[in-house]
Amino acid sequence: MIEQIQQAKNWEERYRLLIQVGKNLIKPTENELAQWTEIQGCEVKLWCKISPNLDRTLQLQAYSEARIMNGLLYLLLNHVNGKPIDELQQFDITAFFTELGIAQRLSSTRLNGLKQIEQSIKELC
Repeated sequence: MIEQIQQAKNWEERYRLLIQVGKNLIKPTENELAQWTEIQGCEVKLWCKISPNLDRTLQLQAYSEARIMNGLLYLLLNHVNGKPIDELQQFDITAFFTELGIAQRLSSTRLNGLKQIEQSIKELC
């Protein structure tokens, strides 16, 4: 999917692909969301749960009320889950979405929400 997004001819095509891929996120139950961290600073409601694994990798779960944000979260989850914690200490979420041709089109509040998740990951590292 990342290759498709990178090769998209324009923003509208990327946007459509993001919405499509966001449908792959399973909506957590209300009880699960209550146990996750609500991310502040994003224009939409956004939650995440970050768990270190015994093998020093990370497991990230996230969900948003917005379809486009769920597409962004899906890409993020696929990129960071299972990666060594040491490697994630150097992760730059803005650079990741810039390489995909997405960051420059995100509102500052959406990008801020994603940066809050990045900060939470680095605090665990």
